[in-house]
Amino acid sequence: MKKVLLFALGLTFFLSYGQMADNSYAPNITLTDIEGNQFDLYSELDAGKTVILDLFATWCDPCWSFAEGGVLESLQNNYGDYVRCVAIEADPSTSASELYNSSLGDWTSIMDYTIIDDASGNVANDYELSFYPTIYKICPDRMVSEVGQLNSPGQYMSQVNQCSSASYSKDAKIISYGGDNIYCDGILENASVVVQNYNMGSTMSNFDILTKVNGQVVETTPWSGTLNQYEVATVNINGISGIPDGADISFEVSYSGDMDASNNTISPQISGAEETSPTVRLSLLTDNYPEEISWQLFDSYGNVVESTNVVDCEFNGTTGDYAGQANQQFEIDWTLDSDCYKFEMYDAYGDGLMSAQWGGTDGLAELIDLSTNTVLWSTGQVEFGGDLAATGTPAISGAFSVLGSSTNIQENTNTEISVFPNPFKDYTTLRVTAENGQDVNIEIYNLLGKVVYSNHMPFDKNELKIESNQLAPGQYYINVLINGESNLKKLSVIE
Repeated sequence: MKKVLLFALGLTFFLSYGQMADNSYAPNITLTDIEGNQFDLYSELDAGKTVILDLFATWCDPCWSFAEGGVLESLQNNYGDYVRCVAIEADPSTSASELYNSSLGDWTSIMDYTIIDDASGNVANDYELSFYPTIYKICPDRMVSEVGQLNSPGQYMSQVNQCSSASYSKDAKIISYGGDNIYCDGILENASVVVQNYNMGSTMSNFDILTKVNGQVVETTPWSGTLNQYEVATVNINGISGIPDGADISFEVSYSGDMDASNNTISPQISGAEETSPTVRLSLLTDNYPEEISWQLFDSYGNVVESTNVVDCEFNGTTGDYAGQANQQFEIDWTLDSDCYKFEMYDAYGDGLMSAQWGGTDGLAELIDLSTNTVLWSTGQVEFGGDLAATGTPAISGAFSVLGSSTNIQENTNTEISVFPNPFKDYTTLRVTAENGQDVNIEIYNLLGKVVYSNHMPFDKNELKIESNQLAPGQYYINVLINGESNLKKLSVIE
C-alpha cells in the first residue's frame, strides 16, 4: 500500500487529511503538558512569541531522527525570549505512556522542551495534519505556515523574523473566503469572509463587507461586536442573485479610518456553472486504488439525488463501490429535472485519482452533456484531499445547471418578448409583441418546474407589470404562451 511505501523510504508518514494552507488562521490549542502545566497557544502569541509546533507520532522514525538532532531544543535554549517550541503527539490511537517507552525509545530523553499528548486527536483535525512530522510556524498575529524540518536554529529564526504584525492604529484585514466556488443560474447561495482585527492594541466594534460584481457593489453586509487585536469574525453574506456569466466577484471590508487598503479585498475564484441538457453522464476511469473513491450529486436544496452506495470510504478499506475494479471505465447516465446540481467526489487517501506517482495508472472523472458531448467538469490531473469524515468538506466539486427539462417548453422564434429590468427588486415589466393580436398567458416556474405565478394578457394589451411581492427572491423561468406555443426566458428576483 502507498503509506507503507512512504514509510519504508524514511521520508515522512502520510495521512488522509488535506494539508493546512500557508497563512491560515491558527485554531487555539489549550492542553496540559506532561509536566502538568497548561499550554494556551493564544496566550503565548499574545506575549509576542512565535510558536514552533512539532506534530509527531511516537512510532514515526523520521520524527525520532529529527528530534534526536536537537535543532528545536537548541532553538528553545538560545532564543527562548522570542520562540516557544512545542511538541504534540498527535496520533490519538497511541497511549501517553509511549512517550516514555515507545518502540523507538524514550521521547522525553531527546526533547528538552514542551511535550504534550493529544489523546483527542483535535489538534490533528484542526491543523489538517497530512504527514508526520509536520512542523508549523505560528506567528504572534496567529497566522500559521508550514516550515518543515530545518537544519539549524538560525534557519528557524530566519522564518520567525518573517512574521508580520499590526503596524497601524486602524486596520481591518480580510484573510479568507468561505462558501461556494461556483454559482448557478446567476445565484451564489453561500458565501462568507473572515475578517481580522489588525489594529495596534485596540478593539474593533463594527465594519461592513461590500460584495462586488464586476467592480460594482451589489450587497452591503454590516457586522458589529467586539474583536480584540488579532481576533477574527466570520461574516455570512446573503445569497447573491443576478450574477452575469463570467463575472468577477470580490469582497471588501469597509472600516472607518482604515489606514491600510492593501489587505481589504479578496477575490476568490468563483465561476458560473455550465448549462446542460437533462441528460448528463458521469464518466469515471478508476486508478489503482478504486476502493478509496466515492461521490454524491446534490440538487439545489441539498438533497442527494445520486450517490455511490458507500460514501466516506475508509483508507485501506475494501468496502467502496469500486473496490477490486482498478483501471476500469464506468459510465453512469442521469436524466435530471430542471435545477442546479452540485457534484462532490471524495478520496479517502488524499491523492485523488493520481496513482501514477506510486507506479500505477492515473484515473479521471468527467461530467458530460450527452446532447452535445460537452465536458462540463473534470477532476483533471490534480490531487484532491482527504475524505469527508476526516475533513468535513468535499475533496473536489463541480456544478452544472439543467434547463427546461421539467417544463417541456419550446421556444417560438416568431414572438418578441422583453423583460426589463431583469434581475429586478421591486417590479419588472413584461412586453410582448405577438402575431395576429393573440391573447397571451403567462406562467412563471421555479427551478423545479412548479408554476408559482400565472396571469393573462388580453390581445389589445402588450405590457404587464410583475411585482416582487408576488415572488420570493431567486431564479425563475417566465413562459409566455401564445396560441399554445411557449416562449421561455430566465427571470431573477433579488432582495
